[in-house]
Amino acid sequence: MTRTIDYHVDQVVAGLEALEALMMQPESYQLASTHHAMERLHAALPLLSNANIAFAFVCERDGAGRLVGANHPVEYLTKQLGLPRADAFNLLSQAKTMFGEVEVPTPPSDPSTGEEERRKQQEEEKRRKEEARKAKERARKAAAKANAEKKRIIDRALMQLNEHADPGRDEVYARALEAAETMSAEELRKFVTNLVKRANRKGRDYSGKKDPLAAFKKRTLVFGEEDSDGGTWAKIYLDKASRAALEAAIAAGEAPGANLPDGVEDKRTRGQRRFDQLMDIVNRHGTSSAAGRRGLGTVVLTMTLDELLGADAYTEFATNTSVSLTALDVVRLGLAGDSFALQLDSCTGVPLSLGRARLASIEQKMVLLAMQQVCAWTGCTKPGVELEAHHIEAYFHGGLTNLDNLILLCREHHRCNNDNRDGAGGKGHFEKDPATWDITHHPADGGPPVSTSTHQYQQSPGQRTIRRAQEKYPAFDDPPNARASDPPLFEVGENRKTAPKRKGNTA
Repeated sequence: MTRTIDYHVDQVVAGLEALEALMMQPESYQLASTHHAMERLHAALPLLSNANIAFAFVCERDGAGRLVGANHPVEYLTKQLGLPRADAFNLLSQAKTMFGEVEVPTPPSDPSTGEEERRKQQEEEKRRKEEARKAKERARKAAAKANAEKKRIIDRALMQLNEHADPGRDEVYARALEAAETMSAEELRKFVTNLVKRANRKGRDYSGKKDPLAAFKKRTLVFGEEDSDGGTWAKIYLDKASRAALEAAIAAGEAPGANLPDGVEDKRTRGQRRFDQLMDIVNRHGTSSAAGRRGLGTVVLTMTLDELLGADAYTEFATNTSVSLTALDVVRLGLAGDSFALQLDSCTGVPLSLGRARLASIEQKMVLLAMQQVCAWTGCTKPGVELEAHHIEAYFHGGLTNLDNLILLCREHHRCNNDNRDGAGGKGHFEKDPATWDITHHPADGGPPVSTSTHQYQQSPGQRTIRRAQEKYPAFDDPPNARASDPPLFEVGENRKTAPKRKGNTA
């Protein structure tokens, strides 16, 4: 089988290379003689989409993450195939739907249920499993004529399907794929959305009643990407109780003049007043609970004196979230209460001072944040609020909780580190040069170490400062070229090089 797959891939690659060489000379051919061939090519692209879905299923089943020293197959798909993370997750989701086990609700165990009722439940479960199995077979046949975009549309719509939907996920998936051949993308989006709505309304659990927690189980909050204005759309799904609570909380700020100083004319729209009320709730929550959470959930801003002195209205400063803030953003946010600012020396990149309004023992993580901005795993862009401190020499092996022994990793990639450094499980380990803060990942197979090269990491304040210092002061260690450090922006307290060890602070 492997040799057969290799043969066909070789044939496809050779054909595409030859086709690309011909098509890159458009002056040598005419539309009339080529459009039929290109139409055939595009009609065949769903076949490649199906092959990718099947391969994603194999990646999930056989633990492809191990090939790149990780746990989740998405790391293999992003690193080796170059897929964006969103596309990789979408591919794995489609693979589960097309090739995974059939999905039907299991009747709850109820000792009071009579024998006849249990028999009916078992027959119903068997019937739905058989229908789901047949639906998967239909879906695989229909998928050969649905392109990758249509498959993504269907998969996104299926995310709104309840667990007790009738028909279930497999049948809805098959019907949507069968309709995809004759529908445009927009038609298909509306069609499958209606399928999901009808299935959800008809769905019942095994007690014969609609699942009362169906909407609550679908609750979610998702942030989109920044647009050209620097703003972001957010999408939220609420069950009725949560919506009622949110509406009641927001209603207090809908009146004209709410959340504005006395005497200020209110020219805001209703939507803007609602937004301002929501932010007032968020700010009051942060102010009231930050001390108890030891600074967790706060905004951290990092800068150098050079950046501050040269800043204009458009200069952005890195934060521990997924966005950077301008001076205007900082003023609107209010750099006070539970917000922090960490200053790095313009020459050496060494942290100089920390401004804060509330006591919190998180200075070390702030320093690490300034030096990294994102997870140390190459290609991972998880921001500071989602990162954990990782001990390079494991805490349980005697590693100290100091800056030389700490880096930041997201939860997923924290689990990809092998503390014993013996290559077990295909997992490597991290190292850091304390002089340059260069973080490297050492593969389990003993291959050459790989330096963290993520763009956001390279653009972190600490890394940019180090590069500037190396360019501006190539012989900084030579006394004639030495330069005094920047003056601290904030009062300098006790220099804590080692944080106290706490229970649960593991590598």
